[in-house]
Amino acid sequence: MKKSRKYKLMTAWNVFCIVVILGFFVFSMVIGGSAGLGYQENGRYFVANHGQIIEVTRTVWRISRIWEIAFFVFTPIMPLGAFCISKIEEE
Repeated sequence: MKKSRKYKLMTAWNVFCIVVILGFFVFSMVIGGSAGLGYQENGRYFVANHGQIIEVTRTVWRISRIWEIAFFVFTPIMPLGAFCISKIEEE
């Protein structure tokens, strides 16, 4: 059976959503916190989680910040994307 365009789009959207959500949480757990809770001071970068502050490299801090921004930007629009895809007319 041939999969429809709508099915493929919905599958891709769901995979993207899962990657963004899990990526943020897994990366934060691996490095020990998030950049949003951490800070920069005198060229040093820190992530924080539940009161623990851990020094990380600039690159790790930036990656953490990007994951965090992606999580908070895409999470609210994920249901909207799924809704829009569901409204696509099948041929």
